[in-house]
This record gives sequence, C-alpha cells and structure tokens, in this order.
Amino acid sequence: MKMILYMAVSIDGIAALDDEHGIEEYGSPEDRDFFLGRAKKCGAVVMGRKTARHKVGGVPNIVLTHSAKDCRGKPDNDTGARDNDSGADGRIYMSGSAQEVYDKIAAMGFKKVALLGGPATNEQFLRAGLVDEIFLTVEPVTIGRGIHFANQPLETRWTLAGVKKLNKQGTLVLHYKAR
Repeated sequence: MKMILYMAVSIDGIAALDDEHGIEEYGSPEDRDFFLGRAKKCGAVVMGRKTARHKVGGVPNIVLTHSAKDCRGKPDNDTGARDNDSGADGRIYMSGSAQEVYDKIAAMGFKKVALLGGPATNEQFLRAGLVDEIFLTVEPVTIGRGIHFANQPLETRWTLAGVKKLNKQGTLVLHYKAR
C-alpha cells in the first residue's frame, strides 16, 4: 500500500494556529481544490481525531483515536473505538501503533491512502517509515506561532520530485518522495 502525506503550512512552518484554527483559515482556494482532488483519488483518507472534524467526502475517512468519545461524543462508559469500528457518521475508527493501523488498512484492500495529519499522526507514520510521498503546500503567509507539521523532533530524508505553483500569490506545492 502507498501512503501519501498531504499537509499545508505557512512560510514559517505552522500547520495550524491551535486545535480550532487550522491552515484552512489562511490557505488558498487553489490549495483546497488541489488537496481535495488528490485525496479523492486515493482509496481512503487517514487522520487523527482532531483533524477528523473536517470530513473528506467521496472516500472512506479513517480516524485514529484512543477514545470513541473524542470523535462521536458518546458517554465515558462507551466501550471505546475498536478496530475497524464504523461509526454512525460513516467514518472508520481505528487504534493501535502506526504499523498496526497501516497493516489493518492494507488488509482492507486499499492500494493508496492519503495521510492528513495532525502533527502526532504525521510523526507516528513518518517515524515508522510508512510514508512514501509528501505533498507539502506552502502558503505565502506567516503565522508566528502554532502547531507544527510534526509534534516531536524527527529526522527523515526526502528527495524533491516536483514543484507546482498554484496561484499568482505564490502558493507552492512541494512534492517529495522517500529516499
């Protein structure tokens, strides 16, 4: 299975101001169109529970969580998110290590999935060496503070495969492949 990470950041490397205000508030419509078009060509999208507040239509949304309450608002005594637990909202909830989740998704028959973050989710899959490509949109804005691309220090190596300018303001998509 191929896993492709999609992320947008400001020039100063910020992916979101906080848990409620993501790059979509600062991002361009051209990036939104680029991202949605690419994500929908994948078999499914994978995201953490906070990112899951933004559902991607047209493809299965796989949400990584430790607690079903986080995503579905059920009471604390709920049994929690179980492997491949489909919620009433049409999402698939999974838990486990990055490798375990990757294996579960591959076993479901998906050939290509889009990894959408957030930072903890990105970090887990990158650290495990499971990401094949990255499409990083750089929006021409500075935010100054906020949430980064990954939660923890992380060193991985990539090769630039392409650059695409999305608009006259200078929104760039950088395409990287794993070395």
